[in-house]
Amino acid sequence: GAALVAHPLATKGATALALSVSGDAVTQVASREPERGDSEARGEWFDARRNLGFGAFGGAYGLVQGALFDVLNESPAVAAAAAALQQEAAVPDRLGAALVKTATMQFVAVPALYFPLFFAVVAAVRGYPPSEAVEYARAQIRPLLLRCWSFFLPLQLSNFVLVPDEWQVTYVSLGSFVWTCILSYASSPPPAATARGAAAECEPVMEVCEVPMEPPPGGLSTDDLLVRRRARRGAE
Repeated sequence: GAALVAHPLATKGATALALSVSGDAVTQVASREPERGDSEARGEWFDARRNLGFGAFGGAYGLVQGALFDVLNESPAVAAAAAALQQEAAVPDRLGAALVKTATMQFVAVPALYFPLFFAVVAAVRGYPPSEAVEYARAQIRPLLLRCWSFFLPLQLSNFVLVPDEWQVTYVSLGSFVWTCILSYASSPPPAATARGAAAECEPVMEVCEVPMEPPPGGLSTDDLLVRRRARRGAE
């Protein structure tokens, strides 16, 4: 509490970083293969670079989200929109403000800031060239965005309605711990699949998985990505 009052933005960013690291670590540990006993295999199931990538992403977006929440909570435009909802649709003032803030975060900030930052960190950690980073983002954005909305729309609405302003980022960050587990798992193949050879050329996110779970219609397929990568390797 004292740190949140004295250094609100830094505390929110540090909290988001710690929860992101923890969420990915839990996912990696939960999906490891206990039956593989050799010393080399025991070191393979935890990817420290991927984990640090999730931490960097979570901490950076925690700072951005903290600043955005401060702006939204003090915004005259949000207050005006909430008043219009109250007048036109008889929506209670706090609920109206919560609807406006939630819509702004989920339909503006998430597509424009959250996922671009996520894919930028993926590319940086993996060492992806820009063209491959864009291809990967195109293949993954639709399924991940739909998962994000299904999780965060109710979470953020309850946040803006029920939680005091100074605790809103902390509340969302706790929810984000669960979301990080979902994002980490959805973006990465389970180790067992790699061991079976089902995803032999798929490396985990933050080590980016080249086999998207649900490639969007009309987008690049998994085969396209693998063929391009093999061609580059052959050329080298």
